[in-house]
Amino acid sequence: MVTSELTTERQSMPAAILGAVVAVAIIGGMAFQLSNGGAETTELYALLAIATPFVGVALLPVVAMGGDAMRKWFAVGIGALTGLLTLAILPEALTGEPLHYTYDWAEPVGVTFGLYLDGLGAVLAAIAGVVGALALLFSTRFMERESGLTRYYALTLLFVGGMVGFGLTDSLIAVYVFWEVLGLCSFGLIAFWMTDPRSFRGGMKAFIVTRFGDIGLLAGIGLLYAATGTFSIQSIVEQAGAGLIEPQWMLTWAGALFILAAMGKSAQFPLQVWLPDAMEAPTTITALIHAAAMVNAGIYLIARTLPIFNSMGWWLDAILVIGTASAFLAALMATYATDLKRALAYCTISQLGYMMAGLGIVGGLLPATFHLLSHSLFKALLFLGAGSVIYALGGTVHKHVDMRENAGVANFDQMPITNLTFLIGLLGLIGFPGFNGFWSKELILGAGRAGDALEQVAFVVLAITAVLTVVYSIRIYHFVFRGEPEKEVEESPLAMKLPLVVLAALTATSWLAVDQFSHALERSYPAALDVHAYDLGGLVEHVATIETIALTVGILAFGYAGFRYRKSIYDAAPAAIPRILEQRYGINGLYLRFVDLYRDVCGVVRRSQTGDLNYNTVGVVLAFLIGIAVLLV
Repeated sequence: MVTSELTTERQSMPAAILGAVVAVAIIGGMAFQLSNGGAETTELYALLAIATPFVGVALLPVVAMGGDAMRKWFAVGIGALTGLLTLAILPEALTGEPLHYTYDWAEPVGVTFGLYLDGLGAVLAAIAGVVGALALLFSTRFMERESGLTRYYALTLLFVGGMVGFGLTDSLIAVYVFWEVLGLCSFGLIAFWMTDPRSFRGGMKAFIVTRFGDIGLLAGIGLLYAATGTFSIQSIVEQAGAGLIEPQWMLTWAGALFILAAMGKSAQFPLQVWLPDAMEAPTTITALIHAAAMVNAGIYLIARTLPIFNSMGWWLDAILVIGTASAFLAALMATYATDLKRALAYCTISQLGYMMAGLGIVGGLLPATFHLLSHSLFKALLFLGAGSVIYALGGTVHKHVDMRENAGVANFDQMPITNLTFLIGLLGLIGFPGFNGFWSKELILGAGRAGDALEQVAFVVLAITAVLTVVYSIRIYHFVFRGEPEKEVEESPLAMKLPLVVLAALTATSWLAVDQFSHALERSYPAALDVHAYDLGGLVEHVATIETIALTVGILAFGYAGFRYRKSIYDAAPAAIPRILEQRYGINGLYLRFVDLYRDVCGVVRRSQTGDLNYNTVGVVLAFLIGIAVLLV
């Protein structure tokens, strides 16, 4: 049997090599044509960064004919090239003025494709490219025990490409296309083990719940176009700044619909129920969802459109309330969770709530987006660290780790690299001084503390949330990474350790880029948004005050005390609280009832589908005519 498979791989090797050569030729040909067509260097890098993953997706099935080694290293090569291209955009985007390029797309209907290369978009694309490349490298060993890997690598590359394009485009039409690419990939990857009912249900839940946000985004785009006559985000920003968007009700409804879109994609209350069940995906994919793609999209959408809607005071207040509530409620869930990946999932919802709340605070754009960068790095590290533990436990990687049943399995003696790098990720998460999360989280808390009454209330809730973050972080490390293990495991292989080390180094040092990042943000956003740029010394002077140090020490001390006396706190808590947490605040029950109702409706509608082609054609034509009539009226 093995001999037959080897023979088949050898026979298919020429086709696989040809596929790889064609991919190189296409990417090289695009670079040559764009360069000869007058494209600037940074523009060229951006277009290639978007196109490269899609080229890889198209040719991966051909390359896969050459066997597992050809398939996985081709995917890693495409991912690495994408990451390098996104990094190549950063020097110009972080040091120069924003670059804006427009291309004819659907000229008869006046739709163009635009690139907007500024610090925020370039950083988002670089996060997707770099974390995506590291996750692909990690996958070469982590996924080696699984089947269906052509589909896995293709969807992963598509996921990365969708997020890179989402971060770099200026066209709302392209934004929606890439937004839907992310949704499609999340469904396919969460439900990767489609024969497993839990995996399929997790993917379907993500698809259904985020669909509310998708509809909101599409309707919001339609309203903005109707009010402004353009799909260019920067053109709409200019009109908003000049007060030219009329009628006002369209702007109001568009703002509400964009919030709905962000709530769905970034798993904010009450649309957060899909993210914990997304843990059915391979852990490499949960790292991408939580750190590099998908959930970052909603936060970025709000940050990018902030100049359009910030003049409406209620809009900022709504974002602040939603983010603060999400941060606190999810942190409570994380203190209760017993599954390692689910605890990290609730942590993600909570940290996204921090970012959303930051965007709702006056002057909070820089703190929120700086925390987006910090969170992407330490959360990718934490999920890949969890993946390393899962891999070490053996068998299929499609498994959950009950922290109570795997106590000490990843202690320093057995898994030193995984243990140490995971600890660094947790130090970033809890905002321990010197790590990236400390600087960005303190900026958010400081902005809230200096704000109006609502922002000060949010500050208090977010500070309490920070205490809960310390509690569940120590709890995770205590259960899985300390003590004497009952199971003997080995450290993960080099291809998995290397991404952990890289991400740990970035978690410790990424805050050093605050000078370039904050000044780039200041250049690309209107002065009305009060983006205060810092050099490195200015950041240290602003954050490392007596008040901040006292707050940080208090948070860490109360967090440790909360963990130390957790049993007494649990016993003293009202009996209703565990039930509420077990039921996920009742939101999951509402979702299940909605699904049951939807299933019943589909059962009724299904009777109208006879399978007769003529009957169906008449139905399509009638729907088309009705749509035209509605538009004409």
